[in-house]
Amino acid sequence: MKKEPKFEGCVKEIIEIFVTRENWRLYTNMEKYQHMKAFISSAMEYSKHRTEKTSSSLQRHLQILGVTSDMSLFDPGSSVAAEFYVSLHELMSCLESQSVLVWCAIRVLQHACHNPAARHALIHTYKFAPILTKLLGTNLTQEKRIRVLQLLQELTYGVKIAWQEAHLPYLISTLTSWIVSEDKDVKTLSLGVLVNLCYKNLPAVYTLMRSVDSKQFLRTILKLQNDNISTRVQVCKLLIILEQFSGEIADTDILNFVNVTFSTVGDAFKASDVFLLKHMVDFFKDVQTNPHFRDVVLTYNSFPRDTEQLLLLLGNDNADPECVGMLFEFLHSLVTLKVAGLGRLYPQLVSLAVQWIRSEVSCKQSLSLICSVVVDVRHGGGDAGIGEVQQNVMSQLEQGLSNLLLLLELEGDENFPTNSEVRIRITALLQLLQEMCKAHSLRQRILQNIKHQIIKRIFQPLLSAEPRDGDNMFQGEVTDLYVHALDFMSDLASHDGQWLSLYSSILQYKQVHMILAVALFTGKEDIKRRVLTLTGTVGFPAESVAILAKSLCDLEPLVLVESNSGIGKITMGIENGSGVQHNMTPLFSLAQEGRLDHFIAKMEDALERNEIRNISTSAVMELYEYKIAAMAHSERALQASLEAANNHSTHLHHRLTQMSAEASKLHQLLYHNQQCVEGLQQEKNASICKLEAARISAEDEHKKHLSEMKVKQRLINELNTMIEELKRNVAAKEDSLSLARQELDGLNKQIEDLHTQIMLLEQKNRDQLSTNSDLTRTLSKLEERISKRERIIEEKANDIDKLQKKIQALEGELNNYKMLCKAQEKNIQEKEEEMNATQLQLNELQRMREVIYEISAGKKKMDK
Repeated sequence: MKKEPKFEGCVKEIIEIFVTRENWRLYTNMEKYQHMKAFISSAMEYSKHRTEKTSSSLQRHLQILGVTSDMSLFDPGSSVAAEFYVSLHELMSCLESQSVLVWCAIRVLQHACHNPAARHALIHTYKFAPILTKLLGTNLTQEKRIRVLQLLQELTYGVKIAWQEAHLPYLISTLTSWIVSEDKDVKTLSLGVLVNLCYKNLPAVYTLMRSVDSKQFLRTILKLQNDNISTRVQVCKLLIILEQFSGEIADTDILNFVNVTFSTVGDAFKASDVFLLKHMVDFFKDVQTNPHFRDVVLTYNSFPRDTEQLLLLLGNDNADPECVGMLFEFLHSLVTLKVAGLGRLYPQLVSLAVQWIRSEVSCKQSLSLICSVVVDVRHGGGDAGIGEVQQNVMSQLEQGLSNLLLLLELEGDENFPTNSEVRIRITALLQLLQEMCKAHSLRQRILQNIKHQIIKRIFQPLLSAEPRDGDNMFQGEVTDLYVHALDFMSDLASHDGQWLSLYSSILQYKQVHMILAVALFTGKEDIKRRVLTLTGTVGFPAESVAILAKSLCDLEPLVLVESNSGIGKITMGIENGSGVQHNMTPLFSLAQEGRLDHFIAKMEDALERNEIRNISTSAVMELYEYKIAAMAHSERALQASLEAANNHSTHLHHRLTQMSAEASKLHQLLYHNQQCVEGLQQEKNASICKLEAARISAEDEHKKHLSEMKVKQRLINELNTMIEELKRNVAAKEDSLSLARQELDGLNKQIEDLHTQIMLLEQKNRDQLSTNSDLTRTLSKLEERISKRERIIEEKANDIDKLQKKIQALEGELNNYKMLCKAQEKNIQEKEEEMNATQLQLNELQRMREVIYEISAGKKKMDK
């Protein structure tokens, strides 16, 4: 069986792992967004065929989405959520107020407003206010009217109106008529929606002034101040909005408002009225932005005492976290206002804020409050200075540092979430820790207790080669998080070598440079300043600055193409028209209308000169009625055109939002794919280098084996020569042995003859006793000769034994040499097979490299 090349097997394994993770990610997202996707499909089916089945399916999915506990589901950064909001807008546009689906959709919108990012998108992107305005025009029950007004109050809070929108006149006239109604709830909600519409929106203010008698309306709303605290706040805010019509507000009224503010904030906090708290906080901030009002507010003498009363409310653990967050925001505005005498309350402020950082809703506001206090104390602001108050604040921070680090560890866990709220909280936490590091005692504790793994986890989604849903580095909160994290690390790196190493290692990644480039290109002033400051830090090498500049150049065309494509689509849509046909045919032609205007002008001149004779009043009135009818018809046509333009603008805005979400997702996916391609390219180059090194090593090993083989061949030749010589010696020894055997046989015959002679001699001895002595001497001589022959025979036998042993040793040595030769021949054969396999593998790798080069060349041609 042919073995698979190692490099190809590694690539397949990487692809299988990536596919498995990608399928799991898609499966998880599918489970998360399954009801939204099902709603989108049902809405498309309902638009084609309005059946009971599709209506029930829509109602079921809306009911589930209206009670879901996962608020990250409504994050507008997801392409599924963007498609859901567009489908919901189209569905509500074609439904009647009596439909059950409308009120299910309203419940979903109210539930989605609990997600701040979703509420912002619903207000500024998807614009459900015109649809809700149409619902107000029907005969609603009191309960439904209040529900619509509550949702309108949420979806108009902070709205920006740049031009005259078609639904504004009817909505404002309806609200002004309900403001004078008897129902207090409807009155308060209507006033709140009206304030939201007019707040920093001149088109809405002009529409209000055209639809009502301004003086009468001001007198009417002034009478409402005594109804309740909420109405009083709304009236004060509306009076400031309409200041140019109502006249300048007196300083005493401002001071009275500040006095009422504290009591109102306290009462709203106790009643858990989040919306009233928002209005109070925003209104107080607006007062601070006006230089004259700011000076008047600073003359208020009861700030410390009233603030202390508010702090008592925060000791209740059962308080609404959202109300706590708004109260922290109000206290933050007091700290930034630099109120005299407030510094003594800073330790208490910090202590209470640290207790509420565990709440997800109020965490961001509490961290911002602590950060502002730390900055004010460090700069000696207010009456804090560097005395006892500063020491108490630092003591509170030291006690709460463990909670802050625990919060950072919990938020930046291994499964780092991708919703915007978590990123915002971590960003605020890093800002606070950075400010705390500027104090020597806190800096040492932070360096000792903060873990490197926490910061690595925060950067893990950015450095990971696998994109996750929501990992979009083109979002503002993403760039803010990583810029603040790098800024925090740079401060730690200036005091600790390990942090310097970590900071330098993170700056080696191209993803980090791309994030910094995005921050420089699209970030706010503070973010851009921090990025430029980072380039001058110790751990930011010169080559990283060059890479950052290159990333900025690479990023600019992408952003420009995306922006230009969105603008081109909007322009194309406006030029093509909305596709809705309206009857724009005027009652008179332009020439007829011009002649009518000219004739009326002549009649006015004649009337002034008193030259009119015999003309009835009815004829003149008829002319004016014609003129009024023409103007009314033109107004209706323009109103219809404005409504069509608004609807088309909303539709284009929805399309732009969907395309922007899809473009961001594609950019993020393209970026991650580019990172994967670069990583695989690096791995391929590393594998090629390893294979090249292995080839060189194999060639060296082959040369070594060849040299060894030559040496062993020479040794085999020498051994063969020795064997031949030994064979010749053995042959010579065999010849000498045969001669010795022949000689021994002769001796044996001689011995037999001698025995015969002895027997004859013995017989003769018996016969010839006389000659015994002679024979005895002869016998002794013969015995001596026999003994000598026997010694010679023994020596020859010993020599034969030695030669036999030597022959056996030489035969064993010959067998050993034969076995050694066979082993060497087998080893040489294996080396040749291994060399052939290596050559085949090198040829296969060469073929793969040529295929890769051909693919790369093809891609480059396609790119060109």
